[in-house]
Amino acid sequence: MKKNLKIVYLDRITAGPIDLKEKFDKYGEYIEYEDTEIGKIDERIEDVDVVITTRIKLGKKQFEKAKKLKLILITATGFNHIDVKSANEFGIKVANVSGYSTNSVAQLAITFLLNELTPVNKYFEEVKNGKWIDIDAPDYQKYPIDDVEGKILGIVGFGNIGKKVAQMAEALGMKVMVAKNNEKDYKKVEENGVLRYDLDEVLEKCDVLTLHIPLTNSTRNLINLEKMKKMKRSARILNLARGPVINQDDLYFALKNKIIKSAAIDVTSVEPIEKNSKLFELDNIVITPHIAWKSEKSMLALMNDVEKNLKLFLEGKLEGLK
Repeated sequence: MKKNLKIVYLDRITAGPIDLKEKFDKYGEYIEYEDTEIGKIDERIEDVDVVITTRIKLGKKQFEKAKKLKLILITATGFNHIDVKSANEFGIKVANVSGYSTNSVAQLAITFLLNELTPVNKYFEEVKNGKWIDIDAPDYQKYPIDDVEGKILGIVGFGNIGKKVAQMAEALGMKVMVAKNNEKDYKKVEENGVLRYDLDEVLEKCDVLTLHIPLTNSTRNLINLEKMKKMKRSARILNLARGPVINQDDLYFALKNKIIKSAAIDVTSVEPIEKNSKLFELDNIVITPHIAWKSEKSMLALMNDVEKNLKLFLEGKLEGLK
């Protein structure tokens, strides 16, 4: 097994407080950068064998200059930031990791859901502002509390994460409606014991919609203003997939004009979100900085799987993305 590789991690900051030098030093020279600006990508990958990255965009222009590059290890499931077709044309393998953060992402989805129905963060702000007595008053209805039991949860994307969210939601007494994948031909409405519904029916009936799909040409802007107008005015949207799955301008319009009640999102169309984003004007949205996958347990599992992909590559057993 060849172990004299030059390996560079372009955006080490995304990996959290995990010691990676010991893990990757044994394969050769390992260099890590906290982050990499666009203008520095070429010089940092021009003489390396392996690139590790979470979100740095790499395409044909970079591959033309990276003559030694043989492998791109993505420390995530999503790979829309890598031009996989061009990589393959240059003989570069690309590998992602899946399944490492199922529990972590599902946990945040349920946290979002429960906070939407019992807005703990709103009440805390009121208490900090000295309004304990106001909140305790019988007629206090500024932030109504709603029961989760009996609510309908619509799920778009029924992979490992979607299935875990469904399991947790059903334990809370919710009814789950799973949207059909339009790219899949279902031979029957019920498949593997799960009923599938047309997306429009899910939108019309659900109280909460949660998104767990990859970003593809067919899922980009999947949830737009037209789709949100099909939902109940009391409905809420959770996005723990990719930002562009929702048209962000349409989301702003729908929230501002009370077309839907509220939203909680862990992803945005541009990350980090712009400091002057219109979404900050709203009081019916919660935004977190793409943290769903970052539990300590998930991060350890992720890096172990990244190393497994490296080992498979060295053994000539890595199939890679196509």
